[in-house]
Formats: sequence, C-alpha cells, structure tokens
Amino acid sequence: MDADTENFICYECIGENYLKLEIERQGNICKCSYCDNDEIECYPLLDVANRIDSAFEQHFLRSSESPPDYYSIEHLKSLDGWEPDGLPVVEAIADAAEISEEAASDIQEILAEKHYSRSAAEIGETTEFDIDSFYDRKEPDDREWQSQWAAFETSLKTKSRFFSKENEQLLASVFDNLNVLRTLDEKPIIKTIGPDTDITSLFRARAFQSDDKLEKALQQPEKELGPPPPEFATAGRMNARGISVFYGATKVDTALCEIRPPVGSKVAVAKFNLMRQLKVLDLTALSTTTVEGSIFDISYSELVSKTMFLRKLSQRITRPIMPDDEHFDYLATQVIADFLAAEYGFDGIIFPSAQSADGVNIIFFHHASGVEPIKHPKGTKVDVSLYDWYDEEQCPEYRITTSIPKKENEKKEDTFYDIPWFHHIESSTEIRKDSLAIDLESITIEHVSSVHIVTSSYSVTSTSHEERFQQPDNTSEFTF
Repeated sequence: MDADTENFICYECIGENYLKLEIERQGNICKCSYCDNDEIECYPLLDVANRIDSAFEQHFLRSSESPPDYYSIEHLKSLDGWEPDGLPVVEAIADAAEISEEAASDIQEILAEKHYSRSAAEIGETTEFDIDSFYDRKEPDDREWQSQWAAFETSLKTKSRFFSKENEQLLASVFDNLNVLRTLDEKPIIKTIGPDTDITSLFRARAFQSDDKLEKALQQPEKELGPPPPEFATAGRMNARGISVFYGATKVDTALCEIRPPVGSKVAVAKFNLMRQLKVLDLTALSTTTVEGSIFDISYSELVSKTMFLRKLSQRITRPIMPDDEHFDYLATQVIADFLAAEYGFDGIIFPSAQSADGVNIIFFHHASGVEPIKHPKGTKVDVSLYDWYDEEQCPEYRITTSIPKKENEKKEDTFYDIPWFHHIESSTEIRKDSLAIDLESITIEHVSSVHIVTSSYSVTSTSHEERFQQPDNTSEFTF
C-alpha cells in the first residue's frame, strides 16, 4: 500500500452484509482502490480499518504466541510444529469483513502501525495486528448480566420486597425487545394462546384428603377447582400470598405432578377451556434463543451477551425450589411476574415444569385468571354423590346431579340482588375478566395409590485412620 495515497474501498468489494449496506447508504462516490470503479459509494480504507479494530476488540482475542506451559517437548515434537489458535491476522481480517487478501493486508498495515509500541518492540513483544499474530473468536460472556441479576435477587431478600429504581431498570433492560429474538426451532417467545391457536385448554388439579371437602368442591367445581379466593391464595412461584392466579398444565399428568399429592388422597382434575386469546411469555422458547447480527454493529456484542444470559435465566426461573426455601427464592420470580403484567401487558407465562421432565405449565396473572361461573336458575339444587352400592359393596362412583326448578309462567321482576353481575363481584376492588370456562364433562377423580420417585444415586465413601499425633488434654490436670 502506498503510504502517500489514501485508499478507498467500495461496497461491492465487501461481502459482509452489514458493512456493505452501510457503505452503500452512507458512502461517498469516488474511485475504489480495489476494483477501479470510479462511480460507486466508498469508505476511506482508514475508516474501515477502524471499524475492524473495534470489531476485533469486542469479538476476537489475539492468540498466545507460545505453546501452553503444560505442553511437553515430546508432545510439541509429535505435533510437527505448533501454531497458535485461530487464523493469521490477514486471513482473520479478510474472513471477518469478507474482503480480498489485498485489502485485508492493507488494513493490517494500518492497524499494526496504529498499535505499534516502540517500548514493546525493544523487549521483543509484539502488539495488536502484528503481521505474525493470530486471532480467534471470543466466547460470549454474560458475567455482567449475571452479576446484576445476583444483586437483584439479594436486594429482594435483604432490602425490599418492592421495586427499587435499580431493579426496575434491570428488569426493563432484560425484557425489552424480546420480539426481535429468534429461537433455534423458530418458536415465538411472545406467544398468543386461546381459541384458534395450538393451546386452547389447560388442566388443573386439586388434592383432597377428606370426602367432605371433595363433595363440597364438586358442588361448585368452577370455584373450588379454579383459582382460590384472595384470602386463601398461598404464595407460589409466580404470585405472592393473597394474589389469586391460575396455574394450569398442558397435560393431566403434569397437573398431578405439580401438586405432589400424598398417597391415599384423591385428586380432582378438570379441563379449563380458554375463552379468549391471551398474550404470554414462553420461557420454554427463551431457553433456545439465538441471535443473528454483525460484528460491525456496535449493539451486537451486547445482544449476544444478553441472549446468553436469557437462556440461563429461563433455567434459573424454573429450577426446583426446596419447600423450606420457597419464601425467599420465589421473591424474584414473583416480582418478574408482577413486572411483566404491569409494564408489558402480558397475561401470563409459559414455563417448564420442575416436577415433570417434559411437562409445561402456564400461569395466568390475576387480571386474566377469571373463570366463568356456572349459571343456574334461582332455586337450583346441586347434589353430589361419591359412592354407590354394587353387590353389597360400596364402590366409588362420582355423580353431580343438578335439579332445576320448573319455569314459572310469570317472570319475576329482577331485584338488585338478582342482577347477574352482582354475584360476580370479588372481594378485591378489581373485577377480573373471565378468561376460562370449566369443562364439566372432563372432571375426573384420581385415587393416589403410589408415587414414583426418580433419583440419581451417589455412594458414600467411609474411611477411618489413626491419628499420627494425639492432641494433649490441657484440662486433665486443671483444678479449681
């Protein structure tokens, strides 16, 4: 390259799409030094060299010039010579920008001169972009995200259950722009479920240890098998105590596993059909996120780091929690759920089951967890029977009998208390919009006769030895 002549490179001589389009849109018309086209958009080669410099700083590492210390002389001889990891610098530049070797060599000269250090040269050290250097791609690094998230979890456990400005900013940065992310199998991260989608219903289970409570539940199954009233809502992975939400599963066996029923109990399982379409965040897709971009896009490095973090976050949010630790370890996921509902308008979250290997759960937040009440005419009686007799033996047989009164000719004028919406008002100040309807024909009672436990077994090694020196007993001769 002639040091006295400024070189230019056109977009046609660059194959890397991001840089190519940028030069085409923002470059000036001049003569390209590498294809001699004199009416085409170009960048000064110095500008492209500086872009290479920044991209390599973010995405590449200069390889070590000497073999690792653990390589023996014999091993080095067997290798028939040793080369650093990665590519020679000119080849690395040409590969990154998809340019000719001539242009890459000129850029290498510019950058080698830029980073030259006389003091380093005097002691025999090479600097960045030295002609003999090698470069290899960096592994993605999400340590900064992990550090911020650990601080977020600690602050919730030790400082404040509620939002701080720092926590709110962190959550916003984590969940912003999820719609631009892609997954390996092209699953959407932000998903719509409900009528005319691939998820139209969910299963919900409740365990009973007495027939009296089971009988009561079957009299009003939409209430007793649906979300509990706020006063009975216990804390869960995605809700604080007193916040009524709907937890459901896509399969019956997953719903059973999630409630961990004791042996001898009876479990009522019902299907709930979705009445309207709902917007949910799919954590099962988040774990397979990938990102496409260019090393010449200054935001790409941060996006790669965030994507790596989001994959781990999905696993972190849904990891099994010991019962003794639920009070503290559920805090982060509860705050996430509140944030997604309030700030991004999500109706719920899809997440993998911690109790069933291939199970999938869905939570609907409070505002989207309403179950349509079963409407009976006034005076209707609902009778429930749990057993019947066969050959002088009492056998389980579950039946719900609804006795509807005969219609009267004259319609009674509705009073205030007969207006349907009056009966739907909850004890809370918010009126939930019904999103689900129970399928009465789907209800089954599962008798729990045994529990299958899957474990990983590890042996315990026991050893004993005789101490070489006996510790002196300093108290043996002590007297008062």
